[in-house]
Amino acid sequence: MSIDLSRDTDGVATVLMNRPEKRNAFTLDMYREFGRVMRELDADDAVRCVVLRGAGGAFCAGSDIGGFEEDRDGAAQAAEYALFTLSMTDTLKHLRHPTVACIEGVCVGGGLELAALCDIRIGGRNSRYGIPVNRIGLTVDHQELADLISVVGAARVLEILLEGNIFGADEAMSKGLLSRVVDDERVAEQAYATARRIASSAPLVNRWHKRFVSQLREGRALSPQERGEAYACFGTEDYRRGREAFAAKRIPEFIGR
Repeated sequence: MSIDLSRDTDGVATVLMNRPEKRNAFTLDMYREFGRVMRELDADDAVRCVVLRGAGGAFCAGSDIGGFEEDRDGAAQAAEYALFTLSMTDTLKHLRHPTVACIEGVCVGGGLELAALCDIRIGGRNSRYGIPVNRIGLTVDHQELADLISVVGAARVLEILLEGNIFGADEAMSKGLLSRVVDDERVAEQAYATARRIASSAPLVNRWHKRFVSQLREGRALSPQERGEAYACFGTEDYRRGREAFAAKRIPEFIGR
C-alpha cells in the first residue's frame, strides 16, 4: 500500500510514505491506506505523538500526476477525486494526537499541504517547497486553500500559488511553513527528539490543547461546555502526579488518565 506504520515503546508512532521511486507521490490506494492508518492511530490511547515522514530522502511530491488521466478526467471526476482524497487527509488534520512532520528533500504540491496539516514541521536545510500547479493548469481546492491560509495567511498562499516557485527551507521558514530548519543529516534526529519530548509530557493536556487551538481557529463562539474543558485537567490523575512531582522536584510519569 506504500503507507507504513510503526510504533515505539515511548508512545511515538511513525507514518512512513513509502514510494521513493516516485518521491512518495500518492496513488488512490495510498490515500485510502493513509486514512485507515490515521483512524487506527486516532483510536489508540497509547499513542502520544505521530511523526509523518517520507522514504528515500523525499517527503512527498503530492498526488501522482501519472494517474490523473484515469482518476481526474474531467471536472465531475476531479471533484469526486478531491472529495475522497480530502476525506482521507482530513484524518491527519483531525487526529487528536500531536503530529510532527519530518521533512527531507522534496515537499511540494499535496505534500506541502500534508505537511501544513501537521502541528510541528521540521525541515532539512536543503529541503524544497512549493505548489507549482499553475505550470500544469491545475487549481487547488477551496478546503486545501483554507488549510494553508490557516497556517501562513492569505497573502502568503497567493504568493506561493501565483509565482509557482520552488523555494528553499529558509524561505519556507520565513513564510511560516516551518517550525525550524536543521542540517539535513539531523532532520530525523530532531523530529524524533521533538516527538519524544511531547510524548513524555501529559498526553491528555496535549490533546486538549490541540483541540482548543482547532476550536479557536474556527472563529466561532465556544459553548459553555467547550470552555469548561479548559478546567477538566484538575480532575485527572496526571494533574495529581504532575503537581506532586513538581513539589518533590522530580520528573513526573504521566499515564494518560
